[in-house]
Amino acid sequence: MAATSFTRVKSRSFPQVQEEHLVSSSDLPPLESLKEKLATCDFSKFPVLKEKLVSSVDEMLDRDIAALMSIVPAGEQEEAPITGGAFDDVKDQVSPFGYQKCEGIDLGSGEPEWIVTKERSKWDAIFHRLSPHNGKLTGSAAKKEMVKSRLPNPVLAKVWRLADVDADGALDADEFALAMHLIHVKLDGYDLPEELPQHLIPPSKKKGRRNEESMVGNGDPAPVAAAAVGEGF
Repeated sequence: MAATSFTRVKSRSFPQVQEEHLVSSSDLPPLESLKEKLATCDFSKFPVLKEKLVSSVDEMLDRDIAALMSIVPAGEQEEAPITGGAFDDVKDQVSPFGYQKCEGIDLGSGEPEWIVTKERSKWDAIFHRLSPHNGKLTGSAAKKEMVKSRLPNPVLAKVWRLADVDADGALDADEFALAMHLIHVKLDGYDLPEELPQHLIPPSKKKGRRNEESMVGNGDPAPVAAAAVGEGF
C-alpha cells in the first residue's frame, strides 16, 4: 500500500498542488524530505479526513479573523536606521533622490493622482468577478484572489490590515485595489510599512480618516478595528 500511495503522490508535482489548493510555497515542506518520509508511510492507516471539522475551523477563521488579528504581533519589524559617516546622505527622506525614494511603498508619494489608479481597471475587473455584496468583498471572497500571490499568510494578513482602511472587516473597490497594489509592492521585493502612508490612503477614505484623528485628539474613543467581525486570513 505504501509504494502504491507514494507513486500516486509522486505523479503530482508541487506546483500542481499549489495551483489546485492555493497553497503558498512557504507552507510546503522540502520535496526531497517529503519523499523520504512518504516512502515508508502506509496511507491506509492515516486517519480519515473530517470534512465537517475542517469546515468548522474555516468558518471560525473567516468570522473571527478581525478579532484574532488584534492580538497577533506584527510579523515584520522595522530596522533601526543607520546614521553617521557615509550613511548621512543615504537616508535622505526629503528629496526624491534619497535611498529607495519614489519606489516600492514610496512610489506615488507627492503625486497629485492616487498611484493605485494606474492599474485600477485591472483590479476593478477582478473585484467584480469575485461577486461583491453591497459593494464589498468579505475576507473569504478576497482571499481567493490574494492567495494567488503565493505570499505567506502573515504577509497577506498584514496586507489585509493595511488595506482595510475603515476597519470594517471587508474591502470595497478602493480597498481591494489598494490590497492588490500592496501585494505587488511586496512581490517586487520591498517591505510593507506598519502603518499605511498618507499617499496610499484612498481619496474616498481621507475625509473619514481625518474625522477619526480629530475624535482621538478630542479624547473621544477611536474606532476599534478588533471589534469589527471580519473575514480574512
